[in-house]
Amino acid sequence: VLAYAHYVLNITWAPVFFGLKRLRAGHVINVLLLLSLSVIIPLFYAISPLAAGLLLPYWAWLAFATKLSSAVCALNPTGREGGYNNAMLQSRLYQLQQEAGARV
Repeated sequence: VLAYAHYVLNITWAPVFFGLKRLRAGHVINVLLLLSLSVIIPLFYAISPLAAGLLLPYWAWLAFATKLSSAVCALNPTGREGGYNNAMLQSRLYQLQQEAGARV
């Protein structure tokens, strides 16, 4: 069950972080991914040490990605009004530029 929950978190991370530009929600998902994998690895080790060992590079990647998303959150402060952040602002500016260019 935990592995399935981890999988669901994994497939929701990119749409939340990149699609919706909800940086902090994406960071929370990253932390949950790292924590759940930290629980999954010992469970896999009890069944197959090789399978657990093969998950270690993925754990290292998740640790790096979590640190990176933390830095992205720090560089994109969220305002109190609706959680609007700089990434959302940049995306909206780009959309407006594209719309203005299409009208010319």
